[in-house]
Amino acid sequence: MIYLPTCIILIGYFVITLLYVIKNRTKKVKERLFTNELFISLLFLNAGIIFPFLFQFHSPSLTIETLNGLWLFTSIIFTLEMCVLFGIVIYNGRVSKKNPEIMNERNYSEFKLKVIANWKDDVKSELGRKVLHFFTCFIIFFFWSLGSILNDLGLLEGLNLDTYSFSYWWIVTIGLGFVIMFQIADLIRLNKFYMLPKWAKRWYMDMRPEELNTFVASTPLVLSFVPFIFAPFPIFASVVLITTVADALACIFGKKYGKHPLRKNSKKTVEGFLAGGVSTFIIVNTVMFLYHRWMPINPIKILIMAISSTLIFLIIDYISPRISDNILNPLISGSAMWVILII
Repeated sequence: MIYLPTCIILIGYFVITLLYVIKNRTKKVKERLFTNELFISLLFLNAGIIFPFLFQFHSPSLTIETLNGLWLFTSIIFTLEMCVLFGIVIYNGRVSKKNPEIMNERNYSEFKLKVIANWKDDVKSELGRKVLHFFTCFIIFFFWSLGSILNDLGLLEGLNLDTYSFSYWWIVTIGLGFVIMFQIADLIRLNKFYMLPKWAKRWYMDMRPEELNTFVASTPLVLSFVPFIFAPFPIFASVVLITTVADALACIFGKKYGKHPLRKNSKKTVEGFLAGGVSTFIIVNTVMFLYHRWMPINPIKILIMAISSTLIFLIIDYISPRISDNILNPLISGSAMWVILII
């Protein structure tokens, strides 16, 4: 039951996010945000329900003592994080209410105007905005590589761990810790902006204007990866790279070389569209080759996975549905690869 604090935190986020979405339903429907935000709340619920099974799924020999240690470490980190974050926002709220000048300065309507005025839609700025997405990739591949090296050296055996349990423990703890921090900041930003500290406001200065009235894209992106902890690592890695790298290449390539609109009145270009599709195909084939020992399947299945993921990426990019592609790309492409593996 040591996993309960983390489950309670994540399910608590589901409840709070859902209540926020329902409370603002009319406005969210009008802004075409309701479905996407509802989906984000469900992703928190999913993470809270499956968290107790993440560390040991690929490591059935993991002892209950070791598992309790992993849960305890993660629960302590998240609980301390919540306490610190709540302390910061409560302190800033009290300071703002005692000082009318500070309260006036922390006006979200004026902040939104500053963000729009400072917005730059160029390649350099886009690269800066993608840093958090690339950092997610770094965390996943760094700890997977570290776990593989330590396991091959026999250093994990003494800790009753293996590559999967060690790597996924770190990946899940850092990833969900990141989500916990940003969701608090987002909920405060959208409801009680004056309670945010100055350093949090600086983070938000670079966000997209279309994110000003909703949650930032990084939170659902990370939450959408969680179900694929149960898949073999090559599928998990492919999902991560498709959602981050392929999407970034499509955006950056389109801004730099795009000359032909993908659709009428669309900012997306044919050049960026094709760049995303090609990079998706290359990513799946490359990952399956590099990590073949973790999922030894025949080349035909790999090719089918690459083609299906590419088609899914292109379809989602073309139709631009109300649910963010940071949610749909990982969930649909990852599920397709998983089904192909099973059959």
